[in-house]
This record gives sequence, structure tokens and C-alpha cells, in this order.
Amino acid sequence: METSARQFIETWDHYLILGAYACFGVAVLILIFHEIKLITIKEHKDRYDYVNLHEIKFFWYAILSVIIGLALFATAEVTPVLPVDDSLKLYVSFFFLAGSFVIVYLLLSSLIKIQYPKLLEGRLKRIRASARKSSAGNTMRKLSEEEGSVHLDAEQLAQHRSDIHSVEYDVWLDEKTGEKKVEKYLAYQHAEKCSECGFYTMKIDSEEIEKQPTQTEDGLLLEHYRCSYCKHREAKEVVIAALSSNVKGA
Repeated sequence: METSARQFIETWDHYLILGAYACFGVAVLILIFHEIKLITIKEHKDRYDYVNLHEIKFFWYAILSVIIGLALFATAEVTPVLPVDDSLKLYVSFFFLAGSFVIVYLLLSSLIKIQYPKLLEGRLKRIRASARKSSAGNTMRKLSEEEGSVHLDAEQLAQHRSDIHSVEYDVWLDEKTGEKKVEKYLAYQHAEKCSECGFYTMKIDSEEIEKQPTQTEDGLLLEHYRCSYCKHREAKEVVIAALSSNVKGA
């Protein structure tokens, strides 16, 4: 009876190891799939949107696979050396597996929530700043805000100048052929550095207008920020330009 129980535990541990390797392999495949998908996207703006919308999801799936793999591997390595009767080792193994998963999950998930937004922001900035090519194959020049505003229509200018959920536009110009590209970015969606914990986990939670702008006087917008890690909250006041200046600028 003891021999059969020991053989079953050894077989169980063997399958745990195989499961761990399988999870590690799945994590690698997820990351490879994401990077291949990213390489196949030619337009920088499309690549930016893809990273902004999907990278955190794929990265989390990969990390989750690693967490499961680590829990399986730790269980297979630790359980056999525990001074427990073979008839009880299976139950101990299940208990240790659950505990390992919870511990590793808490450690790695916190790391992702705290550190990864900063890495993601860096990657998005690099994609956004990468040189564009026109259809003629020429390197395009990114126009300054003043130069680019000439190429925006009235609706785009209004969105760009709005202080509530403002929109940023990048204008790229091929100076040889005159071809231009206008790219739209939602600036308010991105994380900022929290003044309390120092991590890039601070985002706008809500906005409210404290004072409406008039033709002659500036208005005042109050932006409420919330940190997803330490739950710190703070508010920032943003001046809304007088309506006359917006009309004049259009």
C-alpha cells in the first residue's frame, strides 16, 4: 500500500513538472505572438493603438501562465521533501499548490500594476516619436504645435484646445511631396507618476468645471486623480482659456 502511494506521488510530481514547463512555454508563445502581431502592423499610429489597447492584456496572460508554472514547479520540488506520510502528501501537495499560487500571484501582479505602466508609457512614447515615411518613401517631419494647427480642421482644433478630455494631434509632413499625416491621441488616458507612492499608477478619475470661461475671463477645470496602487487621491486645477482667445486662435 505504501509503495503504491509513493508511486502515485512520484507520478503526480512528474505531471506537475510537465505542467510547469507547459505553462512556461505558453507564456513564451503568448509574448512571441504579440511581438509578431506588432511587427506586422506597418503604420506607427496603428501600432501605437494596438500596444495601448492590447499589450497589457497579453502581458498579463503571459505572467499568469508563469505564475501557474512557478506554483506547479515549487509544489513538485518541495512536496517530496516534506516529512509527511505518503498517504497525506497528495492533500499537502494541493494545499501547497494553492498557497504557492496565491503568494506568487500577489507578488507578480503587484509588480505588474506598479512597474509595467511606466514601461508601457516609454514604449508608447518611442512609437509615437518614430520617424514616419510617406507613400513616396521620404522621411516625414513632425510639425510643431503651431505649424501643425494650420493643417487641422475646425473640429480637430476644438478637440485639441478643449481642456476637458483634451485630444492631441501629431502632424507629419513630407516636405518634398506635400503629403501629410494627422494622428489623433487621447492624452488623458495615460498614467502619471503618483506623488505619494512614486509609481506610474495615477490616472484622471473625474473632471469638473469650477468656473465657466467667458469671452473675457479664463475658466477653471478641476481634475481629480486617483492612484490604482496606493489609492492616493489629489486634485489639480487647470486654467481654461477665455472663449475670445479660442475664437481668435481658430
